[in-house]
Amino acid sequence: MEFLNLKNIKVKLYELNSYQIFVLSFLICLLFYLAESILGIDRLYHPDSFHYLSAHGSSPPESFVDNPLIIFKTNYYTITNLFYDNYYLLILINFILYSLTNIFIYQKVFKRYFNSVNNIKLSFLFYLLFLDPYRLHLSSHILKETFLIFFITVIILSNIKILKIISLIFMESFRQNSWIYILIFLTYSNIKKFLNLKTIYVILALLVVALLFIILIDQSLDKIIQTQFENIIAMMQKYHNREMPLRTYDHVTQFKDYGFPIGFIYKNVTWPFLLITGFFGFFVSSILFKLLGIIIFLNNVLIYIISKKTIVSIGLIIVLTMISVYTSSYTAMFRYSYIAIYASVIYFFFNETKKCKS
Repeated sequence: MEFLNLKNIKVKLYELNSYQIFVLSFLICLLFYLAESILGIDRLYHPDSFHYLSAHGSSPPESFVDNPLIIFKTNYYTITNLFYDNYYLLILINFILYSLTNIFIYQKVFKRYFNSVNNIKLSFLFYLLFLDPYRLHLSSHILKETFLIFFITVIILSNIKILKIISLIFMESFRQNSWIYILIFLTYSNIKKFLNLKTIYVILALLVVALLFIILIDQSLDKIIQTQFENIIAMMQKYHNREMPLRTYDHVTQFKDYGFPIGFIYKNVTWPFLLITGFFGFFVSSILFKLLGIIIFLNNVLIYIISKKTIVSIGLIIVLTMISVYTSSYTAMFRYSYIAIYASVIYFFFNETKKCKS
């Protein structure tokens, strides 16, 4: 049938304008939202959803007039309060933000592949960028992840430095320590570019300044190193012993029976590996969570089919390890890590388009 011909679909996709991309994305989100309803997935399935709908203190609207700079302290509670904790208005905001993010990705990434990959690979890329089920799931619930994905997408794709900085400020405001997501930029090629002669001189200068500081405060280097080492160990023990709410189907071991530091090391080596491969699906009892494991594995396969490469980078491994250290529930690990994984997909294909042009 003519309307199912991939070549015709490709032509139609290329001709889409921003308004059409927005409407298409909004409809996709709406259909997924309705599909979750049919499947019986609770609208407050995530405990955070109920939490965000409850009244929380935030800056009143008039305070923004008195002090405009307070906008940089905006967080998700401010958004929920601004819309009077109305469930449907907040879901609508998610749909709108999801669609706006797709416009940016379509213009900056997807459209550049029309002449460089075949129709099958292009359809795989469309799925990876726009139809990832977990991203749609997050957009269908009252969670801050859709905002965070929007901010990190702007940081990756925008050419305007001030816009990148503002997005980073908002991202950090919405979730503390979310600056770690920008570590996905630590790829092998970027590190090679960074480690030039000028950078080496700067590092040496900083070491000299640090040494002078130690001399001035009249403390031995050994004592400073020992103190900092003890602080780091204490922090690691704190994270190792912390408790997070566990889902009944989350059977991924935390290795706490092995004690500290052996269990701590085992966990933070295995958890990122299980996540990036999707093998965590073997250790959960929920069919839907198993499906997420299959999706992660499938996404890796599709990325390799399209590019003959992997999105796994030094930076992504560092981010996943840091999130593993922080979390003690694999469901939390997956949700926090998903932003880094999805952002890595965008960053990877954005960089590949640059290589195609060169």
